[in-house]
Amino acid sequence: MATPLPDPGGLADRPGIAWSAWTSAFPAMTSEVGADPPRTAAPELPAAAEPMSASAQAQRRRRLDPFLAALGGTGLLSVIAVLGDVVPGRVADVACTAAWLVFAGQCRRVATAPHAARAVRVYWRMIGAAGLLFALAHLLYAFGRPRGTPSEDPIRLAAMALIAAAVATLGWAVVTYPMQAPRHDRRRLLLDVATVMTALTMFAWLLWLPDGSPDGSPVQQGLSLLACLLALLGVTAGVKLRLSGSAPWIPPAGVFVCLGVLVGSWSLANLVSLGPNEIKLVQAGQLAAALLFALGARVQWTRMRVVPAGLSMRRRAVNSPLPYLAIAASLTMLVTVLVYEGLTVRGWGMVVGVVAIAGLAMVRQSLAFGENSRLLRRLRTAIRDLHQQERRFRSLVQNASDLTLLLDPDSTVRYASPALHDLLGLDPPQAVGRRLTALAPDAAAAIEQLLADVQAQPRSAHRAQLCVAADPGPRWLEALATNRMDDPGVGGVIVNVHDVTDSRRLEERLREQAMHDELTGLPNRFLLNERIQTMQDGTGTSGRHDAVLMLDLDDFKSVNDQLGHQTGDGLLVVVAQRLRRSVRPVDIAARVGGDEFVVLLSDTTRDGAVATAQRIHAALSEPMTVGEHQLSVGASIGVALGSVDRFDDLLRDADTAMYTAKRDPDGVRVHVVD
Repeated sequence: MATPLPDPGGLADRPGIAWSAWTSAFPAMTSEVGADPPRTAAPELPAAAEPMSASAQAQRRRRLDPFLAALGGTGLLSVIAVLGDVVPGRVADVACTAAWLVFAGQCRRVATAPHAARAVRVYWRMIGAAGLLFALAHLLYAFGRPRGTPSEDPIRLAAMALIAAAVATLGWAVVTYPMQAPRHDRRRLLLDVATVMTALTMFAWLLWLPDGSPDGSPVQQGLSLLACLLALLGVTAGVKLRLSGSAPWIPPAGVFVCLGVLVGSWSLANLVSLGPNEIKLVQAGQLAAALLFALGARVQWTRMRVVPAGLSMRRRAVNSPLPYLAIAASLTMLVTVLVYEGLTVRGWGMVVGVVAIAGLAMVRQSLAFGENSRLLRRLRTAIRDLHQQERRFRSLVQNASDLTLLLDPDSTVRYASPALHDLLGLDPPQAVGRRLTALAPDAAAAIEQLLADVQAQPRSAHRAQLCVAADPGPRWLEALATNRMDDPGVGGVIVNVHDVTDSRRLEERLREQAMHDELTGLPNRFLLNERIQTMQDGTGTSGRHDAVLMLDLDDFKSVNDQLGHQTGDGLLVVVAQRLRRSVRPVDIAARVGGDEFVVLLSDTTRDGAVATAQRIHAALSEPMTVGEHQLSVGASIGVALGSVDRFDDLLRDADTAMYTAKRDPDGVRVHVVD
């Protein structure tokens, strides 16, 4: 019944101590959001659980839950009424029953939330069932009529059975909650949890036997043992969640749970030490604990509107000091009991506990040795692979034909590969400590511009071609500079230099072939057009005159037909040589096809153009020796005067003048069109 018992021992066997079972379900709320579903590496969230916006979350935080406010206000008034002895003890038990029922109802809402993680649902469903058992125990005590001594009273025995079932349910919830740890770390974590819990069991054994051996009635001993187990269960949950780094609740709910644990711990500690007149204080503590747990469940459900998964998780420590502290505490308890009591029942319990901890520590150390051995093997393998890669890289760099340089920000050479000797004739040690411009002074300007461009932007890359003096002749080098000054492992500019001399010469040779006549070596039509375009872009002097000479050999077809194409080709080569000697270096003599040639005279006069045409005609009129043949050929020359800006018109006029010269009855082979 709710009436005070005649002694504190009678109070101790009241089912009201069931509040302490909640400590197993609500350890210290120091975790952060997150937890794993059973047998999975990470919690599974339904696809519909979409993150809320920051504004929506803030609005929901500011919104006050009416039910939460009503529950808190009613609970506060109820606790004050119990403390003031305004209500009888039976009413206090009814209030505790109602608080546990509210807690069970809120647990059901959390467990059935649509987006809750699986681990959250299982955990809150199980502790909600335990809440129903505690509520039923308080209900029996509120409306039952105790008969005889506590050990013979069926109501008290039934209430104790309900409390034991609730404790077993809570213990199963704690034990089966998944640990947030990789598979290879779970054995180590389980051993750490077992070590800490063994030390806590020794401490519970120490408190259960204050005089070194069992004392009091069986009911009192059972209730004391049950209270120790409840406290031990709560600490077990806290240790497990502390080591694994996950918890099936949201941190704000833990504030109320922590307060409930503190109030309940005080009530349990003073349950057998308070006098009959102070029973109301213990009843108020039990009611306050139940209300705080109910508030925590309500806060959990409310906050799941913002965090749908309902999980909290923090970064798990790689090495926790808790197992080492547990070993030190167990040794301290053993030494203290043996010194003051000897081998009593409590002393033998300490011995068994220390032996168990020693065995767990040996297994844990064996696992650590095995893990260290595996890590050392992996480290040796990684070092060996690293050395192989370093040797491979060094061999590639030292035997590469390309030059690799590492420059400081001021362009001082920090490293140079052996290819430096082949490219610039210097040994790498001679280059280290010198500026790159000093190694290639001929390309100093291009080098400075390249380094300025690449240092202007981090992690940029720029290319440039450099012409440097070398033996036996100048070399063309292509340099690729990469800015790696922000890389701690490099801290400079990497320059890769490739010798492109052969490519450059081949390019020039191909250009020469593309722009010159293959037979005579004179510029062809492409080079002529390029020079004309250059002259047109550079014109601007007033009064400037240019001239175009169109030249065609007389009777060249007869030479080919009678003496063969080889003789005709030789004749064209001799004509080209005499053309070069007959014009100024600034003039252009080009072969535009067959036996036709074009001469472009820049910045000349009419008299100068005519004199050049007559000089060419006289040179070509002289006999020519081609192989075994002595040939005399003539040429018809048309001259057009004007500006190079109208080159097409000049070329057409020169062609017309040339055909006019061919048809001249007087035999004059030079005709001028002004």
